[in-house]
Amino acid sequence: MPHLAKRILIAAMLCIFCLPVIVSGRAAAEEPSISLAGDEFVLNLTKDQKTAIRIYNPEFQIRKQADYLPSLLKQYLFSNRQLPYAVIGDFNGDGRKDVVLQGCDKTSDLLIAVLSSNSGPGVMEIMRSKRVDPQTEFYGMGDHNEYGMWVYLTLVPRGVIASPFAKNPLKLSTDAFELNYFEKASVLYYLDGPRFLKYITGD
Repeated sequence: MPHLAKRILIAAMLCIFCLPVIVSGRAAAEEPSISLAGDEFVLNLTKDQKTAIRIYNPEFQIRKQADYLPSLLKQYLFSNRQLPYAVIGDFNGDGRKDVVLQGCDKTSDLLIAVLSSNSGPGVMEIMRSKRVDPQTEFYGMGDHNEYGMWVYLTLVPRGVIASPFAKNPLKLSTDAFELNYFEKASVLYYLDGPRFLKYITGD
């Protein structure tokens, strides 16, 4: 596909459902969004969300597109709601957009949710593990190795989710997200009160 045509197609994908919206008297620009800058997808957080993250952990750094396996990026379905390291959705059911992020500090990999509230956004830490260096993290592709992160995020809209690994379907009243292990497993996370619960969707 010619370079220009590819950019037009990607831009069209990002514009789906991007009609102007007013939330509590404020324009949609006050909400998190995903845009396209050249060939790179960019996550745009609000000022209040950035402040909440700094309060939670001043050393927190959001992962970048270049941190992930090349083969993963080729297959990933980029949209205006999801990147490998970030998903935008209403996870707490208050009608405002929240964001879940993969990131790190100097010692740990961190999975966090930045959730809206009447007093402003706050951070909930979902998972903490030993920090992975994408430059040295290798993944066997059969005839060659690739380097980069192979655990990534996708958005799961509200609705009924069935899994062969669960006895009953899961009825989601809010958006959720999946933590995917490239070519391996996947686990859905949904907010239930003060914490995210797991629902296995792939193995």
